[in-house]
Amino acid sequence: MDANVKNLLYSRPELYEQVYPEPNEETPNMCHHMFDRFFHGTPKSILDIGCGTGRDLGVLSRSCPDCWGVDYLPAMIALARSKWPDLHLSVGDMRSVRLGRTFDVILCMGSALMYALTNEEVDAALGTFAAHAHTGSLLLLDINNGAGYLDGGCFSPSKEFSVAVPGFTAHAVATHSFDRRKQLLIRKRVWRIEGQPPVEDFCRYRLLFPAELEDRCQKHRFSVVGMFDNMELKKTDLSGPRLYVASVFRG
Repeated sequence: MDANVKNLLYSRPELYEQVYPEPNEETPNMCHHMFDRFFHGTPKSILDIGCGTGRDLGVLSRSCPDCWGVDYLPAMIALARSKWPDLHLSVGDMRSVRLGRTFDVILCMGSALMYALTNEEVDAALGTFAAHAHTGSLLLLDINNGAGYLDGGCFSPSKEFSVAVPGFTAHAVATHSFDRRKQLLIRKRVWRIEGQPPVEDFCRYRLLFPAELEDRCQKHRFSVVGMFDNMELKKTDLSGPRLYVASVFRG
């Protein structure tokens, strides 16, 4: 992860699900649709790289008991362990972690791959996915859609939201810009927390375009079998803000 990253939610992981709620288990439900369409059955093992609080993996473990999660942030893993004690959870870097086994499904959701800022880091992360795959393994990626920013697209220079939960009330304003030469989306966010001085966040994210990502997957023996900009997996022109990618490991 970028050494310059500052994110209040990484030091307060218990707030993450409040800021990014999924009351209807949207991401795990989409994963199940992907399994049905591209894996043709229920996977017997799942690895979630960048698992965060373990929310998605915990839901998926209802039908797949052999679930493993890795996250770069010890605080996230500590919270995930407290919520999901039956999961296999560990701290690790997606560019280098090796667990010594393979899985039917490998997940990298919630824009985690976008923390690989350079071509070398993207390849290292894809190498990690390949190291944990066997022939027929399904890789699911969820990132911001680089193509969605073309011609103005989904780009929003600023975004505001509020959080109000017991013991924490805050309003946040995020501003976005680009480093086009390096294909980076830059987010600066200021939290105004009741009773505290403002807190500033800073993150850089690598933007990947559909054809570019497909080419990199191919180089690591993953054949892309589906690309979508919506959780319903409908065919579109890929102009939406998200990119959901399914690919199968050739072995």
